[in-house]
Amino acid sequence: MPDLQASNPVLFDLTVVVIATAAGFIGSLIGLGGGALLVPGLVMLLGVPMKTAVAASLVAVVFTSSAAAMIRGRDTLTNYRVGLLLETVAGVASVIGAVTALMVSATALQFTFGGVLLVIAGLTMRGMQDEDTSGQPSHPWSRALRLDGVEDSADGPRIYHVQQVPLGVSIMGIAGVIAGMLGLGAGAVKVLSMDICMKMPFRSSTVTSNFMIGATAAAGSVAFLRLGLIDPAVAGPVAVGIVPGAMLGSWMVSRIQLRSLRLVFLAFVALTGVQMLLKASGVLS
Repeated sequence: MPDLQASNPVLFDLTVVVIATAAGFIGSLIGLGGGALLVPGLVMLLGVPMKTAVAASLVAVVFTSSAAAMIRGRDTLTNYRVGLLLETVAGVASVIGAVTALMVSATALQFTFGGVLLVIAGLTMRGMQDEDTSGQPSHPWSRALRLDGVEDSADGPRIYHVQQVPLGVSIMGIAGVIAGMLGLGAGAVKVLSMDICMKMPFRSSTVTSNFMIGATAAAGSVAFLRLGLIDPAVAGPVAVGIVPGAMLGSWMVSRIQLRSLRLVFLAFVALTGVQMLLKASGVLS
């Protein structure tokens, strides 16, 4: 593959901007940060080194989260209390995972993580509509931590009561450990932890996930920056493209049909799961 960055830097920058815009749009729409689209695009289409692409992806996620907050910051979709609770658990667990990475087979973890994502895709396919929890009592942990929230619906503001908090926290802990060991983000598991386990509305889950992954990516970006792995020639165009895409995706969250939103999420989770299984099998390097 010819080195487009060296032979035609203008075309290279424009291509990165286009890829980043698409990644920002989809990432903010479904709460995954955009790395699932950005990294393969940079590596396979433009020949960017993997570590450079991952570093640029972390920068992109920070911008995705920040741009989404510019649009969503004044409404009621983001549940900050749930986000802070789960992010604290996932952050600690990811550190544990990173420390123990050399003690566990990465291949086994990749198989496990890929299988879990496909199970999540199946669960998402089964439940295309939000479960109405307005008539159910909150979980005791939810009442103690005041985790219940309000979602804007067609009939006006609707209160939802967060359920099964210990289960959601436990899943986030497991996901954090695996993510730390494999160097992955856990955006898909974060969304499903809130959506399926804690019975939060899907839109609130995706927007809250955007808030959470920004904090995670910011910490990772600092580490990559200190190692000198962030290439301004790649991260710069990524930042330019990611912001408008993320703002558009965040604006579309409350306007797109819930079923369509879930189908987009389902497609990306299933794709990531298959990709992880193929990587564990040695088909993908």
